[in-house]
Amino acid sequence: MTVLHAPRRTAVLLALLGMLALLAAPGALAHESTPTGVTRLELDLGARQLSLTITAPPEGQGRMPVVVLPRGEAPPGEVQLAAVRPGAAPTDAVAVPVAPVGQPHEVVLATDGPGAWEITVADGTTVARVPIVLAAPAPTPGWVWAVRVGALVGVVALVVALTPSVRQRPRAAVTLGVVALVGVTVAATAIATAPATPTTPTPAAAQAPVPAPPAGGHAGHGGGTTAATPTTVPGMTTTSGSVVATARTATPAVAGAPTDLELDLTDSSTGAVVDDLAVHDDALIHLAVIGPGGTLDHLHPVRTGPGHYVVRLTPGAAGRYGVFAEMERAGDGGHQVARTAIDVTGPATPAAPAPGPGVREVAGMQVDVAVPDAVAGRPTTITATFGSGGRQVTDLQGWLGMAGHLMLLGPGLDGTPDPVDPASAFGHVHDMGPAGPSGTYGPRITFEHTFPSPGRHQLWVQVQRDWQIVTVPVTVDVAPGSAPTP
Repeated sequence: MTVLHAPRRTAVLLALLGMLALLAAPGALAHESTPTGVTRLELDLGARQLSLTITAPPEGQGRMPVVVLPRGEAPPGEVQLAAVRPGAAPTDAVAVPVAPVGQPHEVVLATDGPGAWEITVADGTTVARVPIVLAAPAPTPGWVWAVRVGALVGVVALVVALTPSVRQRPRAAVTLGVVALVGVTVAATAIATAPATPTTPTPAAAQAPVPAPPAGGHAGHGGGTTAATPTTVPGMTTTSGSVVATARTATPAVAGAPTDLELDLTDSSTGAVVDDLAVHDDALIHLAVIGPGGTLDHLHPVRTGPGHYVVRLTPGAAGRYGVFAEMERAGDGGHQVARTAIDVTGPATPAAPAPGPGVREVAGMQVDVAVPDAVAGRPTTITATFGSGGRQVTDLQGWLGMAGHLMLLGPGLDGTPDPVDPASAFGHVHDMGPAGPSGTYGPRITFEHTFPSPGRHQLWVQVQRDWQIVTVPVTVDVAPGSAPTP
């Protein structure tokens, strides 16, 4: 039997140990806890516009960083954040001091285990409750244990087999060599037959542009039917799919005065409270409040309890306002738009219609809106080009994960957009183009949309600049399309 000299034995031992370490490495990596992810959420809390970035603790408990970014206006005072179990009173709240608009502030909340939690955000008047679920670490798969045990057995058997005392007993050395070989084989087989690791989904902002949606909705989801329902402020409640939204205001809605708009969500099939909304496009609810003069407020109500949402609203004119709540229910609930309405009192102040395509001045920028060949039933490209002082604007900031938003309201039965007429189809589409090298957008924001019907349509292009939302209203007359070929 050939006897290995000490330097050669050492080299062989190191090589085999290196090979076994490589075999064992996937098992160790597979056991590392992966964070459940980052949740970004937009909140309109009273007069504040806040963006939260929540990083779940990797083990389902422990430190949970939350970054608070103020946008829009920055009213005085601080907000208090806490992590509590659902429905519990906030304790050990962490203060977020007043910060300039656009300056993030990080706080760290504490959690003591996986499961359902709420992050409370309080401004002294309203307590928002953001639902979040912390996942428990996944159990170690059986193949990982096979890699570990096989690698351990192989290493131990190999080390013992190469000791001088064992090498002097050939039979024992051979037996231990066989054990080492079996251990390596088990580890290698476990790795070769392990389930494939799921690939990380491509972020929405990096995916290909969304094709033109079908008639009347956000990526193909539209409105629903109408039914009268008594509310604090006379209005109506409408359901789209399985969610019914009932709207009321905390105080009588008067033009020019702020009031809290409250929404209650119930299931049309069971009458139960709907409290299973999933975060989509960085919000639980995207609320479009459209006034009789063509004004738009794109808001993100805060959840204050199961199925109950609140948002501050200052209507600009008297009349009936359409309220469109976009949401996604967890599981198979899908995307839904629930329509309702509120009445606002005050003196009548007729609003001038929004201009058509072309150049207009908005928020210190020259915005050129182009809507060529708008024909019902055909995909249309809508482009807004932004400039300022004779130069292109290239510092538009992403909002809700996109370069820009386009909201649309189609003609009602009288041929003009009517926010409380169910015949007026509501739509919401995005510019999904990538950001530029500096992480910003512009000068051109582009949308693809198929107008469902001919007639006058009201459009609103929305972008963010200097942490302020800029809304560009546009009136578009859509020509009738040719009859489809049988």
